[in-house]
Amino acid sequence: MSDTPGIDAVTAAAERLLPGGHVERVDNRPWLLSVTTGADRFSVRQLDPAIPAIRIDLIHEFLAQPELRNATALVTHDRVGSLAFDARAWADGTTCGGAIVEELWSTLHLPSALSLDQLSTVAASLGSLHRTGMNGSILARAPRFKLKEKLTAVRRALDLDERRLAGEIRKESRARRWLSAARPLLANAEQALEQVAFLRDEPEVIAHLGLWGSHIVFDTSEASAAFLDYSTIGAAPAAVDIAQIVARGGAWSDDRVERALQRYAEETPITPLQRRILPWLTALDAIGSCGNLLVRAQDDERNPLSDRDRRKVLAASDLQLDLLASLETAFVPPAPRQYRRPGRRTSRENG
Repeated sequence: MSDTPGIDAVTAAAERLLPGGHVERVDNRPWLLSVTTGADRFSVRQLDPAIPAIRIDLIHEFLAQPELRNATALVTHDRVGSLAFDARAWADGTTCGGAIVEELWSTLHLPSALSLDQLSTVAASLGSLHRTGMNGSILARAPRFKLKEKLTAVRRALDLDERRLAGEIRKESRARRWLSAARPLLANAEQALEQVAFLRDEPEVIAHLGLWGSHIVFDTSEASAAFLDYSTIGAAPAAVDIAQIVARGGAWSDDRVERALQRYAEETPITPLQRRILPWLTALDAIGSCGNLLVRAQDDERNPLSDRDRRKVLAASDLQLDLLASLETAFVPPAPRQYRRPGRRTSRENG
């Protein structure tokens, strides 16, 4: 018997789902096993018990589509009592994909610095995923991503994180840089999104909605990418997912974004409106994730980090800070200058 809580249940599921396979532990994760058979290598995982059963069935139905591309294909699944398990083909991959087995930090959502070629690959793979994520019956039952609610959540998180980081904001610090960029970006994003009715009339796809570095697996040549962890899937405009890979993949530049959009469009068309609103979706994503990272780095009382892990969090926040600064420079108009009318003297001057 294992001394790790939960691992016995996953082992039993692995033996049922892939009989005769060689079962191995993956780090200290009680919800994940690697199973090697004569055919391939697979992962067997316990899905989050907090996910409703109907949503788990939706995820499994999505992953079981025979035409699905650029997802970790579902091999088989099972449910025992309140616990659900599935088995999927395992991709060793490189770069970001290695984090799913090598880094315990993959449980904390961190941005990853993607090269231009990597970002292009991810964008093309995402376009392929979205193309096969237009299944009408699944879309009709998938939870709807509501952009207006996302905006409200980011605004609330910004206020809360500002209070938590008040001491740091008073200094010349990362927190101060974050707030000085976040406030004007949020105000302009709200105005832009209101003008396009929060994309309510835009076509929807089955979107991943959780595209962090540890959920992206490259093949060994980095010519294609697959996406892991579909617990967050929902019906949303494609630009919401595109904004996530841009916001969490490194710096903002016209070249990077245009290259990503071109590669995406080679697989699936994207509407001009969604292209135009992409900077504001990117800003919303980066504002929230950067604030969360800065708060996590400062949380020394309730859940302190080791020096190594704190450096990782701060390095990730620096990626987001550079992105926010670039977005502010490119898209936030400068404040109007105050001019005094010539020939008018103030009362102090007249006195």
